[in-house]
Amino acid sequence: MKKNGVVFFALVSLITLFSVTSCMKQYSFESYIYNKPASGSLKDSLGNCLPITTYGTYYNGVATGDTNYIQVNINVTKAGTYVIQTDIQNGFQFAGAGVFTDSGLYTITLKASGTPLKDTVTNFTLTFDSTSCMFAVNVNDSTDRDAGPLTLNSWRFNGNSQLFRGPVVTAQFASVVSGQLSIAGTMQSGSTDTIFAVTIQFPGNSITTGTFVTSDAGTNFAFEKIPSGDIIFAANATQVPPVVTINITNYDASTNTVTGSFTGNAYDFSGNTVPVINGGFIAQVQ
Repeated sequence: MKKNGVVFFALVSLITLFSVTSCMKQYSFESYIYNKPASGSLKDSLGNCLPITTYGTYYNGVATGDTNYIQVNINVTKAGTYVIQTDIQNGFQFAGAGVFTDSGLYTITLKASGTPLKDTVTNFTLTFDSTSCMFAVNVNDSTDRDAGPLTLNSWRFNGNSQLFRGPVVTAQFASVVSGQLSIAGTMQSGSTDTIFAVTIQFPGNSITTGTFVTSDAGTNFAFEKIPSGDIIFAANATQVPPVVTINITNYDASTNTVTGSFTGNAYDFSGNTVPVINGGFIAQVQ
């Protein structure tokens, strides 16, 4: 019986040692993941900022809510915890926290907090590890909240504190040659001497959601007189800055309907920089 007792004691000791060792290994792994900051970059291998997409509508004097956020693409090189936030601009900011459990490309959500103070284009700087990228958010005039949503085949924007809007008369996509979407419209008033136009250069031969800037060749914003071609507002790659950011927020392939928004700064006929905010369009591509 004494000999069997020794065997039993040894077996219990072995099981206890195994359990403790297992717990120690698990604790060590969790300690590495949850107590070490993650590393990575907001940019691709060429040094270009990965996409940052804004969601929601922002108004001066109205607190941000659950529908106000951004989605950020991050190339994670070392797993760990993250706390990422923008600077505070115009009374609000974006922030988020979590854990990257492995390396690779992640898309994370940063929620807005605070109350925008002014109806203006608001530029933010986002930093992760040693990289930083900028993006813009359009804060709308709260007095325009009851203007209603855009309808199919319509456009509008505020340029230099004046509202312009009208119908979209053509929307075409050249998939085979250049991958460029061209949208043009006329004035709500029925005037035929002014035209609105945007072009978006896609990287492939299909329309995709994403963020595009007029500092890139093929992506343009224009509001001009015809047939003279005199510029009222414009932004393109031939004159940078200013820059207008165009977001393609949705594309329904079943109906060929594209929805977008745009905001930023343009130049006028005299070459002065003017704000272009609250821009948007919904068009059925032909």
